Amino acid sequence: QPFSQRAYHPPVAGPGAGPPASPAFQFRGRHENPDWRRLSTVDVERVSRDGDVAALQTHLEHVTFCSADQERCPHCQGPADPMLLKLLRMAQLSTEYLLHTQEYLSAQLGNLEEALRETQAQRDQLGKEVAQRLQEIQGLREECRRRKKMISTQQMMLEARANYHQCPFCEKAFMTYSFLQSHIQRRHSGESEIEQKKKGNIEKLQDEIEKLKEQLQLTKSQLEFEQQANLARLSKECEQQKSKEEEILQSFHKWKEEEREKLADEIEKVKDMFMKELKELYSRNSTLENQLLELQKCNMQQKSNLGTLKDSHEFTEEKPQRPQDHPNVVRLLEKQEKKWTTLIQAIRHDHETEKSLLLSQIETIKTSAREDLNRNNIFYRRRIEELEQRLQEQNELLISQRKQIKELSTKPAPSVKTYDVNIPTERLQEPKSS
Repeated sequence: QPFSQRAYHPPVAGPGAGPPASPAFQFRGRHENPDWRRLSTVDVERVSRDGDVAALQTHLEHVTFCSADQERCPHCQGPADPMLLKLLRMAQLSTEYLLHTQEYLSAQLGNLEEALRETQAQRDQLGKEVAQRLQEIQGLREECRRRKKMISTQQMMLEARANYHQCPFCEKAFMTYSFLQSHIQRRHSGESEIEQKKKGNIEKLQDEIEKLKEQLQLTKSQLEFEQQANLARLSKECEQQKSKEEEILQSFHKWKEEEREKLADEIEKVKDMFMKELKELYSRNSTLENQLLELQKCNMQQKSNLGTLKDSHEFTEEKPQRPQDHPNVVRLLEKQEKKWTTLIQAIRHDHETEKSLLLSQIETIKTSAREDLNRNNIFYRRRIEELEQRLQEQNELLISQRKQIKELSTKPAPSVKTYDVNIPTERLQEPKSS
């Protein structure tokens, strides 16, 4: 009994059991006040009398984890009795530990039930294996009895040391070969003719099989020769196709380099032409600016020397005639710059168009070459598959013919058997009695 005389004694483990696993346990804190209104609804006497475990389970969590340390007497407002609080605390801790132990034991019980189910499954599997082994043992015993009988019969025949002739068509034996021949002619005349016909047919089949073997060998050699020739041709064509692709790539790279060089030359020429034009424009601009400065100097000199000889309206009429050359030069330069910019853009557009056209032509050539290569590969692959299928059919025919030859060679032919055994007199029969 685990509980006896107000003390808990843990059960002693069996000799085969391992050390008991001590579950990690720690008491919870208690901060909730008792719900006296809820507890007042419980009839303790009825619970004790009827054994109402459901009511206890309903209030178990609240009673176990509530704190009564702050409770006071409703009449005198004095603190509760410390010994009573200690008793309640001990009861709560005991209940909490028992709940933890119950959960741990439930988990252990689940593990043990799972282990029990696995053990039962293993037991059922072992029972099936034992039944299968018993059936095998029974069959082996029967085979052993049959072989013992055969061995004992052969030993008896060897110990008898007598000559007799066994009929190849039935179980009868005769003392002389003449009796056996007469028995076969009387009782098994049709069977002997059938056996002779079978022998003739077997010989014909063997001749045909030899011919088929020769034809098969010749066909196999021809197929191997054709396969080697096809493989050589395929490898040669692949090499040629690869060399063609390499030539196309080399020509493409060469054309690309030439086009790059041509474009670079054209760009250099245009650049030189632009530089030449710009130099001419700069020289003309500098010349015009020098002339403009000289004119301005002349105007300044005339104004300072003459003084008030000329009127102001005459000076203003002569002055704007000369400085108008500078805006004209600027407009001319801008017009030339726009013209060369438009020319450069047109040249670039023509180059891009020609480049895209050539690239599209190269892609078309590559695609056509790739399609031709794929088409050739598909044709030769189909040819190889057909040859392999024919070779497989020839191999299957050869295997079937070998099986037929083996069956014909393993089939027993009628022959006269002679044994040195002593046959009982009741089994030895004369031709008349047979």
